[in-house]
Amino acid sequence: MDHKLIYGLLLSLGGLIGFMWSSRNLWLAIRSHHWNLVECDIIESRVQIIWGRIRAYVPVISYEYTFDGLHYEGYKIRYGGTWETESGSRDYCEKYSVGSVVKVSVDPMHPERCVLVPGASLLSYLYVIGSIASEAIGFILFFTY
Repeated sequence: MDHKLIYGLLLSLGGLIGFMWSSRNLWLAIRSHHWNLVECDIIESRVQIIWGRIRAYVPVISYEYTFDGLHYEGYKIRYGGTWETESGSRDYCEKYSVGSVVKVSVDPMHPERCVLVPGASLLSYLYVIGSIASEAIGFILFFTY
């Protein structure tokens, strides 16, 4: 069996899975503009440093809120992620500092689904485009076998 066939199949499958995941997140991000706004209490706010080939700074923010009389805890800052510089991550943590009360967008159909910054980030769109590109390259490799 030729390597192009295997690589093409793997790229296509990976692209399909990536497309399903990223398009769902993009859809939720766009819908989040129309969710209910409720007050939440910030219970954790810190910058996590992830070491690898490059150092990444990720804001970690947790919050609690009540919706329809039930208590929930959330952690999502924005759809598409918040890959930031160190100062950008610290800015998020200052804006959402422990003990502060801010608004969170809550999905009324699934109140456990929430986000602090509604809407889609640029990364949300790039994930969809990247997965489509991966799938297309996989198809080309697969069908040129």
